[in-house]
Amino acid sequence: MSPQDVALISEWGRMVNGPVLDAGSGPGHWTDLLRTLKCEVVGLDMVPEFIEIAKNRFPSTNFVLGDLSNLPLKASSLGGILAWYSLIHLRPDDWGLVLGEFARTLRPGGSLLLGAFLGEQGAPFEHAITEAYYWSELELLKQLKSAGFQAISVHSRCVAGIRPHVDVLAQRC
Repeated sequence: MSPQDVALISEWGRMVNGPVLDAGSGPGHWTDLLRTLKCEVVGLDMVPEFIEIAKNRFPSTNFVLGDLSNLPLKASSLGGILAWYSLIHLRPDDWGLVLGEFARTLRPGGSLLLGAFLGEQGAPFEHAITEAYYWSELELLKQLKSAGFQAISVHSRCVAGIRPHVDVLAQRC
């Protein structure tokens, strides 16, 4: 967990009003960080092994098995969604569907904090877990707008020897 990511996610977690979903929670470290900040948070992942690891590592934190394209949540039930490098594992054709689910489950004015790798739009690359895809900043903003989000802030960073990153804070319109 990079100090820069911890600071950003912590700041966001303190400002979210209402329940939070860590969408694609993986082994659960970001979900647990949000819990320690007193967020009402649940981590959701489609990989049973990740859910098991997360529950074992963080027994005080809630984790559920689920699919980002069909969230087991009521409409407008969330104050915030964290999608920290989870959408990179979606095929580009599925981005709109998942962002639409995020918009459906977020309250109007709710926030989405998203992290991704910058590169040639939709280009695949090998990742430690499974194949992943680059996002272009332009396409990311276009997809968010189409799903009913307004970008509040966009930050990209390039560090030698590491893939370029982008994080976007967006608000549901």
